[in-house]
Amino acid sequence: MGFGQLPAMVCPWLENGTLSSYLERRHDTLRPMERLALLGDAAAGLEYLHSHSIVHGDLSGSNVLIDGNERACISDFGLSMVLTDLGGSLYATSRHGTGTLRWAAPELLDLQVLEDEENPPRVLPTPQSDAYSFGRIMLQVLTGKVPYHYYPREARVRDAISKGIIPIRPDPPVVTAGQWAFMQRCWMPIGVGEPRPHADKIVEFVKQELVEGEKATLRRKA
Repeated sequence: MGFGQLPAMVCPWLENGTLSSYLERRHDTLRPMERLALLGDAAAGLEYLHSHSIVHGDLSGSNVLIDGNERACISDFGLSMVLTDLGGSLYATSRHGTGTLRWAAPELLDLQVLEDEENPPRVLPTPQSDAYSFGRIMLQVLTGKVPYHYYPREARVRDAISKGIIPIRPDPPVVTAGQWAFMQRCWMPIGVGEPRPHADKIVEFVKQELVEGEKATLRRKA
């Protein structure tokens, strides 16, 4: 308190900075199990938020931070929403804005020309849009590169998203067939095909990947 009319949120300093910068520094030395551990941390953080009816709304490589023990923590709740069930509808009780383009779900972006530019429709982030962004985080952690890294210009990224073009599939073994299939589930369009996974299913998938990774490590050592 004491910073102005409203309380201030003070977060701890995390020595290893953002996920994006950390992956750039450690790209050649980060082992597959360490990458999966980072995903496990981020998935657990997302599940915790959703279990308390909080949508992050801006999940990206810039607001997943890495502490001194190389554990991932979700940060930057500037766009977060507390959800309440009022009359069967979902309402936001805090300010919303769109997230970082390369990680943002397409339904949050103004991809079409607005008919009424002075009164644009208010599009709110949801647990499903967080799941979409987690799929992008997963791609970034496994490959060490930001989504659409081959498109340096944001306008080209926006064009790809508007046309429903997902990132190019990385070659195995960087991303396995199972991991790629799960990311594609996270990126499913709303109302089309299989719904995006809930946070608990994301945690479950990453845990299983860690188990399989440990088994593979033991087989190599045997």
